[in-house]
Amino acid sequence: VGYSTTVSWPAVPGGIGAEGNPGMVQALKTTPYGIAYIGISWKKPVEEAHLGMAMLENRAGKFVLPTVANAKAAAGEMVQKTPADERISLVYAPGANSYPIINYEYAIVSKTQPNTEVAMSMRKFLNWAIDPKGGNAPHFITAVNFVPLPDSAAKLSRKQIAEIQ
Repeated sequence: VGYSTTVSWPAVPGGIGAEGNPGMVQALKTTPYGIAYIGISWKKPVEEAHLGMAMLENRAGKFVLPTVANAKAAAGEMVQKTPADERISLVYAPGANSYPIINYEYAIVSKTQPNTEVAMSMRKFLNWAIDPKGGNAPHFITAVNFVPLPDSAAKLSRKQIAEIQ
């Protein structure tokens, strides 16, 4: 298939393509028995469209729904295993209530910026993004069903952000 910012997947007979979460919701509304993966930030439109959600089997063999509590359970299981560079998959985390498809959100940033002003602005923004009183504040993340970045993961992020020059 290759690699790129977009991938041209091979056509599947009878398959329906849709662009992004809004397109997926719309396609499912008009496709009886359709199945799709839609990001948790689109939970409300999915519920409003009466589309339903599937329970997925987690590592413990338990079927769980994509709830904030189950995402938090999975993150809690993996946070202590997160390495200093924070490159880790949270998919299929252990735990009886862990939702099996979660992840950290990443910003891929060069440690070396064009100048001091850009580096300072980048550090300021990224620190705001992980701050529980900034971008990681409940009023931002709960609206899209995200889970707060655990404190120990935020500590690792702050160390990496400090390296941006």
